[in-house]
Amino acid sequence: MGGVPLKQIRVRWGDLGSPLEAGTYPCGPHIVEVTPGDIKLAEGNPDAVFTAIHPDFYSDETPYLLTGVELPGPTLALTRSNP
Repeated sequence: MGGVPLKQIRVRWGDLGSPLEAGTYPCGPHIVEVTPGDIKLAEGNPDAVFTAIHPDFYSDETPYLLTGVELPGPTLALTRSNP
């Protein structure tokens, strides 16, 4: 089963400026559309990483659309006990 050919990029929320309003934002040579739902999913975390897609049948001027998001997990400090 073949899918729609598309371009995919990974976008760090902080690289978009951690937007607080929906709109279009530059990300390197690309333009990315941010929705209110994307803002909620990012949880204000500049290290949240989204997958953005741009189907090949879209015009080059059409912004990438944010899809899945990965939020960084908590960092655990490892300690070594001295015997």
